[in-house]
Amino acid sequence: MSTVYGLLYLNEIKYDDIAWTMLNSGKDIRVIDTGISIHSKARGDIDRVKELLTKDEIDVAITMDFSPAVSDACKDLGIKYVSWIYDMPQQELYEKQVGNDCNYIFSFDKIQMEQVKRAGGKHVFYQPLATNVYRNSGLVINPEDEARFSCDVSFVGSLYSDNSYAEIIDKASDQTKNEIEAIVNSSFGIWDGKNRVNGKLSDGAISELWKMYGGNETDRFLMVKDEYLGARLFARYISFLERSCILESLADYDVRLHTNDTFINIPGVKVGGRLSYDEELPKMYYLSKINLNITLHSILSGVPLRVFDIMGVGGFMLSSYQPEIEELFTIGKDIEVFHDIDELHDKVSFYLSDERARLQIALNGYKLVSEKYNYDRAIESILAKIG
Repeated sequence: MSTVYGLLYLNEIKYDDIAWTMLNSGKDIRVIDTGISIHSKARGDIDRVKELLTKDEIDVAITMDFSPAVSDACKDLGIKYVSWIYDMPQQELYEKQVGNDCNYIFSFDKIQMEQVKRAGGKHVFYQPLATNVYRNSGLVINPEDEARFSCDVSFVGSLYSDNSYAEIIDKASDQTKNEIEAIVNSSFGIWDGKNRVNGKLSDGAISELWKMYGGNETDRFLMVKDEYLGARLFARYISFLERSCILESLADYDVRLHTNDTFINIPGVKVGGRLSYDEELPKMYYLSKINLNITLHSILSGVPLRVFDIMGVGGFMLSSYQPEIEELFTIGKDIEVFHDIDELHDKVSFYLSDERARLQIALNGYKLVSEKYNYDRAIESILAKIG
């Protein structure tokens, strides 16, 4: 009998590119909407997932990102659970369920992969993210799309503008404020492959900030508190400052921002809301002369999904530097990078003035990710590793 795979939707993540690929390759895959949150560990949700998996006779469950409830359900049923991680940090990777024998965890970030192993993960692998060549090949651009999406520079993503950082910083002691300021100043606008956020706080500052987040010293928490604060407080706060500053500084060009954040007003920047992942985003990426990727400082080495989505439709990619970019691509041939904001400005100016160079890099990037970083190859690699 053939293996039956179950692609599980969670309330926060409904991602069907894996289904496209497995159906095309003749795999027996069922898409199952669990109706549970990725954060859940509740017994009722575990039982619900078990019932759904049993009903469809699933042999291998698959999710994007890691779900503790799905892991426990698979452990109880004695079946394999594959999770492909595209967030960093993903807090659920630091729950006790990460140590379940049924887990096969694939991370897009080599540093995260080692962190998960230290947290108890037994079968943990590195797997870069991918592009959906089947959906990309069906992209159709009409005159209305050109009028709506064409621009010099675009950025699609969160500005992390919820202001919670300011509230915490305001409550902090002078000593902790000084430590926070030092971290922000040493990290802002610099992407050199070094971890400039973690390992900088004193024990006193960690304890003070941890209590502000509602924790206490007896909490059972598998993630190092300094790393958690770096990801949830500093990385997001720095990204809010960086992304706002960069977009405003480029306002002499035709710049577009599409974000889920509300009440955003950046002088000179056209701000739009969320775009549909399957239909609108590929058109935005293709019709932007320059697509920006401004990586969160909590992603320590890996290449975010946004990069593959953009390159996979033939969009020109100008990304903040990440160490693994050099392992996956040839900088200046397939992709362009910046290490600081001055270099970003220089490259925006250059590539807007040299269309031939820009289009050649976009074409090279499209060919590379379509051939090497597509879901067919990624899924084949994942299934080979789980046996």
